[in-house]
Amino acid sequence: MRQTLKVIDTLNKLVGIAVAMILGVMSILIIMQIIYRIVGYPLHWSEELARYLMVYLVFLGSSLALRHHRLVAIELLPELVSEVNRKVIRITVMAICIVFFILLLVQGIDILGRVSVQSSAAMGLSMSIPYAAIPIGAVLLIMNAVAVILETIVSDTVPQAKEEGL
Repeated sequence: MRQTLKVIDTLNKLVGIAVAMILGVMSILIIMQIIYRIVGYPLHWSEELARYLMVYLVFLGSSLALRHHRLVAIELLPELVSEVNRKVIRITVMAICIVFFILLLVQGIDILGRVSVQSSAAMGLSMSIPYAAIPIGAVLLIMNAVAVILETIVSDTVPQAKEEGL
């Protein structure tokens, strides 16, 4: 189990790097869009690309937040119960989340098939690229929910959010 957690955490480091890069690219795009709009040459594609990057940022970032116990709605219930019941509640909550994430994965794959023939307005990009964020995010969320369950089973105490951040 600990080896599985190490593999997941290594993959999460790569996801964290991707999130940081996406955030940087989005910032540059938005600044460029403002500058080019001021000088009278708006970049029509930059807003669209920033929007698609935001979708990836949300899905990738939420998987990291789940792994690091930073999602308030998911962490609220385990924090309200006694230490004795906390492990059971956390595992139950994560199991329910996994069911939801599997549904998200199935629907995301279904949507990918429908939008693959469409292209985006400004960039002419296949819409399957932005919509791929749904199944990619769902897989990462499932993986991290399993990691939280394994970590909860293996550890003596219930893991808490880390103070140093993601």
